[in-house]
Amino acid sequence: MGDTKTIFVVSDVHGHYTLLQEALDRAGFDKDNPQHLLVCCGDYFDRGNENVQVLKYFEKLHHKVLLRGNHEDLLLKLLQTGKVLPHNYINGTMQTLENFFGRYSIDPIDDTIDFSGKTRTVDRICAFIEETVDYFETENYVFVHGWIPEKGDTAEARRAAGGDAWAKARWIKWTERYTGNRPLADKTLICGHMPSFYAANRTEDDSSIFCGEGLYAIDAGTYNTNRVNVLVLEDDLL
Repeated sequence: MGDTKTIFVVSDVHGHYTLLQEALDRAGFDKDNPQHLLVCCGDYFDRGNENVQVLKYFEKLHHKVLLRGNHEDLLLKLLQTGKVLPHNYINGTMQTLENFFGRYSIDPIDDTIDFSGKTRTVDRICAFIEETVDYFETENYVFVHGWIPEKGDTAEARRAAGGDAWAKARWIKWTERYTGNRPLADKTLICGHMPSFYAANRTEDDSSIFCGEGLYAIDAGTYNTNRVNVLVLEDDLL
């Protein structure tokens, strides 16, 4: 047996710091308790207006595991290139930049952003994203953002999967892969990315955690529902 922790799992906060804190308080999370571990399955930013507060909170938190979501990939690429693409508007990345940098200047000719004079903040956000991980495993659970890579149903395959495979997996919607059978033979999969109200026979009024055979889907669709789901587990760390 390993080190047993109470694990609090959230996902897809999307810049909603206040809702996150309220949900963690209700769930009983104590950031100063070394037996409490907060796992976030990605998508920290975009769409909400409290992105700065979200960054500061997760930076200062000690007992944590932070996974990378597809929105982190989008934000990192924009910060590194300065090149604005249409999906940056659709996915809320531009709103995040306004939170971090105030009113930014977009060149109308080539759709670029000038980050000169803002390199410290850019470096800080990039460093945060680059420290996130593709997935996390405990004795009985595997935590991901969207789904596992193709043929990633064993621990060995997950360890061997490259960064490109995990980047693709972050975009996979669990509703398109989950068949009602266990996704993993020996562990339960926990994912975000796709709101739980997209489960069969649900409406947007039901954004509670989806509990299936071998699967928890915890994304509450926060930017639509003003709700953050918190899954609380007891398990041993590896």
